[in-house]
Amino acid sequence: MTKGLVLVVDDDPDIIEVVRVALEDEGYQVLAAVNGAALPIARERHPNVILLDIMMPGMDGIEVSRMLRADPRTADIPIIAMSAHDRLRSIGAKMAVNDGLPKPFMLNQLFEKVAHWMESAGAGAKDQ
Repeated sequence: MTKGLVLVVDDDPDIIEVVRVALEDEGYQVLAAVNGAALPIARERHPNVILLDIMMPGMDGIEVSRMLRADPRTADIPIIAMSAHDRLRSIGAKMAVNDGLPKPFMLNQLFEKVAHWMESAGAGAKDQ
């Protein structure tokens, strides 16, 4: 029984690992992807929440967020953009996201954001 499924999209394996371990310790199931690889995972697994880095090589977070929102299978998934505070302010407005998490972040901030959007999405052990 998990609290829900989170997809972490980032090009930094260290960030993916920290987030994965922290969220799994809190009872979440976690999947990871880099840039456009997130799209088929999101369509097939329909995570409850997506944590999306803005700055990635190739397909960046802006493009990934737009493609997720354009697809009826993924349009309703809450997306939390992750990036440096200044980038969230300047680029975040161009993204189709629900919330932002400035890097670096404290784990309690991560847990609060994920829990909030899990609740908004109606996620929970019954869904997994």
